[in-house]
Amino acid sequence: MGRDFTFEIYKELLKQIPEGNYTVKEAMKNKNQLGIIRHDVDRPPKNVIDLAKLENELNIKSTYYFRVKKKHFNPEVMTRVKELGHEIGYHYEVLDKANGNMDTAIKIFKEEWELFRKWDSVTICMHGNPFSKYLNRDIWKENNFSDYNVLGEGYLSIDFAKYIYFSDTSRKWNYESYSIKDKVDRDLLEIKSTKDLIEKIKTKEITNFYILTHPSRWNDDWIPWTVEITLQTLKNVIKYYLNIFRKSNSKNG
Repeated sequence: MGRDFTFEIYKELLKQIPEGNYTVKEAMKNKNQLGIIRHDVDRPPKNVIDLAKLENELNIKSTYYFRVKKKHFNPEVMTRVKELGHEIGYHYEVLDKANGNMDTAIKIFKEEWELFRKWDSVTICMHGNPFSKYLNRDIWKENNFSDYNVLGEGYLSIDFAKYIYFSDTSRKWNYESYSIKDKVDRDLLEIKSTKDLIEKIKTKEITNFYILTHPSRWNDDWIPWTVEITLQTLKNVIKYYLNIFRKSNSKNG
């Protein structure tokens, strides 16, 4: 079996998807949207342009969410991704930054959201730090994102009864034991590999899909690919036991 999470295998996945606009923005506007492809740029965007180019070559448009953080918020990269036809969105983490203070968090949100005007951004999606006790989308329990010219949020504004959700969080597809913050309101279909996902789309077992990837996990070069799988494996062990601890505390509480 060949390596998973390479650009080569991602290209094979895209080839099974009809050409079109799979941005979060389009899904908010078009009720007949076939699917959504979303990328959370959680780390410095070293290979983001390569991924955006690959999608552009296959006439696929997707959404890239960027964090406002040193080395992550890269206007040059974001502009190039926009030029390639993709949507640029805001990957907010304001409750983490504000240590849970709602007033401070919404102030940070307004300041950071203003930065995205340059790319005509209209959608947002929370960043989920597995080691933080805060869930960033909880800010909208006391606030309304539509008050800030936001069309929608990548979790809260999506009808998950319509889309089958696939996330590469933890470098495994829909592996809930390692997923702490990346959760949606429906049962997930766990699959073994990207090849498995390709086969299910190819055979029409899956039609309406919502695919989330993290670009840092995908690479053809052996060195960064190996570093990524090694670090993620170690991180998964920590997340596994953290999940058990939190579930235990929840039951006891």
